[in-house]
Amino acid sequence: MTVHGSTATRSENLRVLDRACLIVRQHITSTYPPGAALPSTKQLALALGLPQKHVLQGLLRLNGLGEIALHTGNGPIRLRIREPHPRDRALQGAVRDRIRAGHYQPGQALPTGLLGEEFGLLPHHVQRALRFLTAEGALRYEERGAYGPGHYVPATLAEGVS
Repeated sequence: MTVHGSTATRSENLRVLDRACLIVRQHITSTYPPGAALPSTKQLALALGLPQKHVLQGLLRLNGLGEIALHTGNGPIRLRIREPHPRDRALQGAVRDRIRAGHYQPGQALPTGLLGEEFGLLPHHVQRALRFLTAEGALRYEERGAYGPGHYVPATLAEGVS
């Protein structure tokens, strides 16, 4: 197999996976109301006629986006709009508390790697949690921040932090 052939195969596999993820998302958002429990991966795969591994990848993407919550102890659930992911709440509360206490100063970049380590979250889950805080105004995201792209404490603290 040539390098060109393997690149084409990988690209095709990604397209198939992207399509499967879209199907999973459409099914969940049209079938299950916010707050509803979701069926198992196996049950979803049977209902959608997709391989379980593709359904699982779709669920993992939706989990990463904060649209559903996997591994909640009670099975997966569809989250409500603006509902924080259950695994992010401890990090979000700690960041708010640290801003209020002056541990994080206005204009300071958050140490996302350290926060992920402290709370046992993968980098994309830290980003999911911080996106939520950014949406409520407790943080801001700067592409060209003083310390590079990242989440920063606003110069004037938002109401959501108090």
